[in-house]
Amino acid sequence: MLPPFWQRVTLANPVVYLVSGFRWSIYEIADVSVGVSLAMIGLFLGLCLIAVWWIFKTGYRLKS
Repeated sequence: MLPPFWQRVTLANPVVYLVSGFRWSIYEIADVSVGVSLAMIGLFLGLCLIAVWWIFKTGYRLKS
């Protein structure tokens, strides 16, 4: 329903891949292929884990 530009913008949102995976698991219909959904969820998870590791390593904005 979105214009093509906004369809590409929504692909940067990790929730799109989670919802697409749930949709596939229930209805076997997905907006994004299951493999791409799993890969992107893994990528976003990895980025979040790296960010948390960096925060703990450097102590960035953590109270002493």
